[in-house]
Amino acid sequence: MYELSEIKQNLPTQYQMMLSNVSDYYPVIAKATKAYNKTQSQFMDNMMTLSQPTELRSLRQILAEVNKSKMALDEAYFNIEKKRIDIRKKQRSFEKETDDLEQDLLTVEIAELESQISNTMGYVEGAIRRISAYMNQYKTILNYLGKNEVTEEDFEKDEERYHIMKVFEQALCAARSRQGTIDEGNHIYFYQIGINGTSAQVEIMKYLDEEGKKYSNDNLPPHDDTWQWLHRMGDKYAGSAQRLQDNKHMVLIDTKSMHQGG
Repeated sequence: MYELSEIKQNLPTQYQMMLSNVSDYYPVIAKATKAYNKTQSQFMDNMMTLSQPTELRSLRQILAEVNKSKMALDEAYFNIEKKRIDIRKKQRSFEKETDDLEQDLLTVEIAELESQISNTMGYVEGAIRRISAYMNQYKTILNYLGKNEVTEEDFEKDEERYHIMKVFEQALCAARSRQGTIDEGNHIYFYQIGINGTSAQVEIMKYLDEEGKKYSNDNLPPHDDTWQWLHRMGDKYAGSAQRLQDNKHMVLIDTKSMHQGG
């Protein structure tokens, strides 16, 4: 692989001195860059990407993110292997080549491919770190649930709780910016999962009132209060979806289809 210092022969003197300083310090920069060779930080992965209110939904998101990173890793691997084969072909051509200029051109092309491989490897390492972090989170959640694995049936049974908590989360956020009222979109969401919109509005107003009382007593309400309230809503409104399905003469979850052919 070529060195930055090799560029300076065609540069004015003042730039040659700058490049020498850059070349000397670049290994430090290259090492530091490895920390950023991924799409986003673990903090963002954990707080933004994995923002689901239930554990099983977090597991589902983790699997999706791992699969996406694995596909990118596979693509990078095959691209690198193709470049390595291309390098060997050019090295073989170099050994047979008698023209000096053609040899020079092959040398540059080999250096270019090696540089591309080196740059890609940085992102490969970042993807591996990302997958590893997600897998550790997956194991942590499974350990909390006391499970070795989750099934499709586990996931389906968790879905009602997820949607109850999610709609209340969204409705609360909307109400904070709308003088305590739920927006139309979340009213539709409540209706779709079998929760009366007026009941939901009362729950939101009661919660905001409790927050206001804490604030008036100089006690800033912690985020944990919201988290616990969402879980209470999940418990209180469990079964709403099945009652709606009963009205439509349908089952909520067809467990028989999950075991067919299994």
